[in-house]
Amino acid sequence: MENHLNVVKYAPYIFLVSILIFLGIGWLFGKYRLRTSEKVIVRDSLAAAIFGLSALVLGFTFSSANDHFDKRISLIRAQADALTQVYQSSKYLSAADQTAVRNSLKEILIDRLSIYQDVHTFVALNQNVAHLGNKLNNFNELMMMSIPRAPINNREMADKILRPQMNHLMEVMRDGMLNARHHPPAILERFLFTLLTIGALLSGYAMAVKNEEDWFLTFIYLALMGFALYVIFALEFPNELFPYNSFNADLLGTQTLMQ
Repeated sequence: MENHLNVVKYAPYIFLVSILIFLGIGWLFGKYRLRTSEKVIVRDSLAAAIFGLSALVLGFTFSSANDHFDKRISLIRAQADALTQVYQSSKYLSAADQTAVRNSLKEILIDRLSIYQDVHTFVALNQNVAHLGNKLNNFNELMMMSIPRAPINNREMADKILRPQMNHLMEVMRDGMLNARHHPPAILERFLFTLLTIGALLSGYAMAVKNEEDWFLTFIYLALMGFALYVIFALEFPNELFPYNSFNADLLGTQTLMQ
């Protein structure tokens, strides 16, 4: 599990190759049974039950991954908006505090954008999350000191506008830190892998026994299954499989604004 992130980008291909291998094993075993047995019977009801369970787990995994992806995108947009608001409202602070706050926001944004970069283990991810948490704590302390010493003519604005914005920023950033650690248990992926490979084994076996080889349909099945698995893993681990600039577009736009 510690090295799980290191192989996520290859997981769809591992699944697809394994399905292909088990399909071939099932087909070869079916041909062997035909040569060594006078009559071979395939229990369609048992095979259908396994295929149905595989479809159920595949659908559940896709739905869960899609929900996680929507949550992550919503948090990224909320974080980008909150960072922008605090950055713009820091104008109510004194010149020195304004500079310090804006520099701190830039550092927080850099840490947020790099939280998944060059991360190969969950241990490294947790270290990046903890580092971001420390930056947020320091920023919170800085804001608590900066708002009371804002210029007299801006102090009320800083307290009523900037303080709520800062609290909202802390909230969405903390939510994002918790969400970064939120992934399905590895046992679910192993269960899906087991079901799909067993289903492929039975498909190959049934094709051979019934003399119903249709390699064109088999190719289409493998292509669709491979694409479905890629979509599931991309939704669940977008930082590993999505283009960096596309997934972090809102945060990168905020970074451009701050420069």
